[in-house]
Amino acid sequence: MAQLLEAEVKKIVGFAGDTLQSLGAQFTPLTPAIKKLEAHGGEMGDVWDDGAHQDVRKVYIGKAQNGIAFVKFEYVNGCHAVVGDEHGNKTPLGVDEFEIDADDYIVYVEGYREKVNEMPTEMITFLSFKTYKGKTNQPIERRPGTKFVLHGGKIVGFHGRSSDVLYALGAYVSSAPSSSVVGKWIKVEQKGEGPGFRCSHGIAQVGNKIYAFGGELTPNQPIDKHLYVFDLETRTWSISPATGEVPHLSCLGVRMVAVGSTLYVFGGRDASRQYNGFYSFDTTTNEWKLVTPLEEGPTPRSFHSMAADENNVYVFGGVGATDRLKTLDAYNIADKKWVQCATPGENFSVRGGAGLEVVQGKVWVVYGFNGCEVDDVHYYDPVQDKWTQVETFGERPSERSVFASAVVGKHILMFGGEIAMDPLAHAGPGQLADGTFSLDTETMKWERLDKFGEEEETPSSRGWTASTTGTIDGKKGLVMHAGKAPTNDRFDDLFFYGIESG
Repeated sequence: MAQLLEAEVKKIVGFAGDTLQSLGAQFTPLTPAIKKLEAHGGEMGDVWDDGAHQDVRKVYIGKAQNGIAFVKFEYVNGCHAVVGDEHGNKTPLGVDEFEIDADDYIVYVEGYREKVNEMPTEMITFLSFKTYKGKTNQPIERRPGTKFVLHGGKIVGFHGRSSDVLYALGAYVSSAPSSSVVGKWIKVEQKGEGPGFRCSHGIAQVGNKIYAFGGELTPNQPIDKHLYVFDLETRTWSISPATGEVPHLSCLGVRMVAVGSTLYVFGGRDASRQYNGFYSFDTTTNEWKLVTPLEEGPTPRSFHSMAADENNVYVFGGVGATDRLKTLDAYNIADKKWVQCATPGENFSVRGGAGLEVVQGKVWVVYGFNGCEVDDVHYYDPVQDKWTQVETFGERPSERSVFASAVVGKHILMFGGEIAMDPLAHAGPGQLADGTFSLDTETMKWERLDKFGEEEETPSSRGWTASTTGTIDGKKGLVMHAGKAPTNDRFDDLFFYGIESG
């Protein structure tokens, strides 16, 4: 039963004896708590205050020679639009406009402040606005000056100081919604000879060891074909001994899963678009085996998706020699045979870079790229050999691909990804996001899990990362290694989002 707060009983009528015959009441809706965050920056200029509103819908940022010339915000209260004043002065250097979707809202502002041109006080030199779904007006990266952040919930208004430039900025925030899944990011210490800086590779966990294979440092140039192994007890990387039929290509866009003590690796390509077949690696004997050569297995491909349960290895989608794919193939480990599953219908587009996870016996395809980023969700039922598209709701992440994903219980976890393709295609970084999301596969509700500004170190925006479901220090969650940065550099870090409850 919901609590009845601030209820005003207007009338009670019609008693028969001690029995209440009817009751009327009027309830005052609860208003979220609003907090005013202090403005960061200099003390010059005039004080301005837009006040608190229901939502922020547009942000305008004017550029000055050395920083921010002005800002303007558009708000909404119910059905009414509220256009704020211009704070600062427009310049001929251009104005950036950032529009927030109707079902999204700003939760984080990162800025830098600095004294420039011998000014007696600081001015705002850089601003980045981020939404709950992971959209941002521009990538956040280290800038000159002193960093500040505005966060703590849903941002519903702004205030600050300005004259000919923007000197200071503060915000109003309302209480953030709570999550049913609770977890925490940790950055895992790494020692030894590891994969280093790379993206477009695969990782998987067997016992207390994490394995990494493939990838690139320079766009479209595979690095090596070593199998790296990370010992979670010593936090140390090494190159695994390898015997048998070692994969003959160094490759990027490869995927890898673990079933028991065996790794399964499929696909990926070299710089000449030659592809690898389907391999296994026995982690107890360090022996590679070519399970299925190219001509006998699924269509050769890269940037596909892989998942597994205790009986099958699944391969979905990806980029073949001439086109993107949407087929799902299953390799039965006991029978040692491939079976092509039912083909999705016309409402299911070809795609690469999708999330693929097995949850409670069903194979889920989440988001991906079909020439543009998509946000649809489907699952395949192996018993019925049937595909179903589902409608999701809640704090849905924006369209994206090549993100990190994992499954914990009934929840699919997602982090980061590409939300807009680069004009240079794979040679460029694209527009990359951060943000940790969870999809409840029973209720179809999305939630954003990470909280901006908390003390733990959270991963930077990235895509083309390697990820797997894993267990570290007794907690199950999302293991993520390296990836591509918004600068088109590569990461070499190892992060873990461990589920604490839910």
